[in-house]
Amino acid sequence: MAPTRKVCQKSFPLNNGTHLPAVGLGTWQGSGSHVDNDNLRDSINHALRNGYRLIDTAQYYFVEAVVGEAVRASGIPREEITVVTKFWSNSHHDPAGALQKSLDDLGLDYIDIFLMHWPCASTPDNKGVLRIDESPTFVETWKMMEACVGEKCRAIGVSNFTQKTLDALLAAATIVPVVNQVELHAFNPNHRLVPYCQEKGIHVMSWSTMGGGAEHSSRLGQILTHPLFKEIAERHNCSTGVVSLSWAAQRGITVIPKSSSLARLDENIRLVTLDEDAMAVINDSHRTIAQERIADNIKAMRRVVDGRETLLGWTAQDFGWEDAEGNWLT
Repeated sequence: MAPTRKVCQKSFPLNNGTHLPAVGLGTWQGSGSHVDNDNLRDSINHALRNGYRLIDTAQYYFVEAVVGEAVRASGIPREEITVVTKFWSNSHHDPAGALQKSLDDLGLDYIDIFLMHWPCASTPDNKGVLRIDESPTFVETWKMMEACVGEKCRAIGVSNFTQKTLDALLAAATIVPVVNQVELHAFNPNHRLVPYCQEKGIHVMSWSTMGGGAEHSSRLGQILTHPLFKEIAERHNCSTGVVSLSWAAQRGITVIPKSSSLARLDENIRLVTLDEDAMAVINDSHRTIAQERIADNIKAMRRVVDGRETLLGWTAQDFGWEDAEGNWLT
């Protein structure tokens, strides 16, 4: 089906000469049910008909087949759609194999941007975690990813990397990542990481820009409900969700919100320009309201290693999120 309406979207240049839209559609479902998959298919179809040209997914979401089907059936020329997907930690030993799996599941001839989902690796059976210095390290995996770039994989990047992990990667890299996709919202704004990436020519993509909702933390839910954000929304004649998306995009960051509401999809792509006062207030809200990291609350990814709770086998210090005293570094 041909698009019914065009939205003139803001986009950002990437270091490989292409551009990435400021707003894309995220596809994390949290469930593999037929109902959720049908809703996702409808969301993608609606989004593409109404101006979206960026779809973000991942092997870990178990929806690549649905994403690929919707892209193929959309009637939008493939070259107009940027498809981003990510391979999981159990494929760090074989990113080429992971690339082929995504191509097969998506049913597409190529992937626009292929990301390492996390810097930490697990065993191929996904039952064991590897420490930060165990092989394959993320640097070793990146070198294998570089060999994947070509007709079937137009660009490569990373996800959930910090200044610490990017420093190590860039010291050995031949190809600079085109993007770094990270958790970024008002309560975890990454005021140090974003300019670092921009200085290195790495574009930042934001996941959970609206805080991920109260299922992760009641404090995160305040990004949509706190009077501070509601006042800014009223002043700019938009929702609190659009306030968060516009705040990130105004900083030069691509956002990938997910919504099953078709009306919300239409709303999310229409960013507003926030005034300087609003930007300053949101920038400082991690100090005035709350500081929270969603990754600390993802129970399915927590692992106990040497008596310590970790995220996929790594500590906050391993990731470069905090120093030994617990001070945030990003």
